[in-house]
Amino acid sequence: MLGLNSGKMARPRGYSYQPRFYDPDAEARRKRQLQFVRPSERRQRKTKQPQFIAVGLGLVLAFYFYANIETIVERVTAFGGWFFG
Repeated sequence: MLGLNSGKMARPRGYSYQPRFYDPDAEARRKRQLQFVRPSERRQRKTKQPQFIAVGLGLVLAFYFYANIETIVERVTAFGGWFFG
């Protein structure tokens, strides 16, 4: 307990680590290659959106059924009458 309250705060030592096999030029080149994306790939990704196409087709189908509901009901009842007698 004699040395614990000496009034000086403990400071961490300085630390400088140099990796033995580090090549900064290769690292910079690797980062540049990872960041590069071809403009054609960007355009293709934006146009390929199957969720929006599916939602759009679903809305078109729903509108078609809504507009022609009378004809559809007549055909279903006629088919049911023929099928069930």
